[in-house]
Amino acid sequence: MSDAGAILVTGAGGFVCSEVVLALHRRDVDVVAVDQTFDAETRRRLDGVRCIEGDLPRILSQGLGPVTSVIHGAAITASPEQLGLTRAEHIRRNMDLLTATLAFAQNAGATGFLFVSSMGVFEPDDTPDGDRFTEATPPTATCTYCAAKRAGELLTTSAAGPGFATASLRLGNIFGAHEAVRETRQHLCLAARMIAQARAEGVITVHTPDAVREWSWLPDLADGIAAFVSDLPTDGPQVLHAGTPPTLSDLDLARAIADRVPGTTIRLGAPPHAQIRPPMASRVPSVFDAVPWTNIPQALDQLIPEGVTP
Repeated sequence: MSDAGAILVTGAGGFVCSEVVLALHRRDVDVVAVDQTFDAETRRRLDGVRCIEGDLPRILSQGLGPVTSVIHGAAITASPEQLGLTRAEHIRRNMDLLTATLAFAQNAGATGFLFVSSMGVFEPDDTPDGDRFTEATPPTATCTYCAAKRAGELLTTSAAGPGFATASLRLGNIFGAHEAVRETRQHLCLAARMIAQARAEGVITVHTPDAVREWSWLPDLADGIAAFVSDLPTDGPQVLHAGTPPTLSDLDLARAIADRVPGTTIRLGAPPHAQIRPPMASRVPSVFDAVPWTNIPQALDQLIPEGVTP
């Protein structure tokens, strides 16, 4: 990293981006971490990193000093109904976060911008590329969160120009330590919900036993993102999937968790079972091809014995 400036990470108090901040910090990168709030545990984990708490557009308007790149992860993922918002207001708030950050990045002289998108842009019945959803699969989802992510990809692409490289990175199913519910993200991943149910009730209810999902172990993913943004390609794809992580069926995931939480019983939800999208994969060469994904059983061995409360 040069002395020209820092990498700004928005949404840095959240599950994914706090780990990205740590991955950058381990690379001796100067990081500015911004979020509406940082809980006490996250502040402890980010000790040594410059953390700024508050309204994102206001913070950006006050200036943050030189910035070389931006990772924009700030987003409202909870539904409009959960937050008491209209659908239009939900979309507007997400777009305001993005457009304010894009404008700041260019005005601050940043040379790279990474928009954190989601596999949520897809519907389960979109056309797969083989047995996976890749960058070649056209997205059609229209929920407010999905629409905001897809619109964000388009806006990020349109903001690119000479000396300002942009990319959007779609993330799939992610699991790891320190996952918690927040006001703007009011659900846990399926693996965390299964672990929590096994511990609380001694039961795991599997509603979609035949569904096969990719699972990215968060420390691996964060290292990949840190590598990607530290050398953001100027001629790379505008939208990229975060690699091809290992996969497991929901039933096999429940079995693996039950093996690690003694006394757990597995129950199958009554059919018909909901359709789940195919696993994520990437057909585009990138640094994510070199990510040594931790296999799911090994990751669970790390996660469950640590006593992490999902």
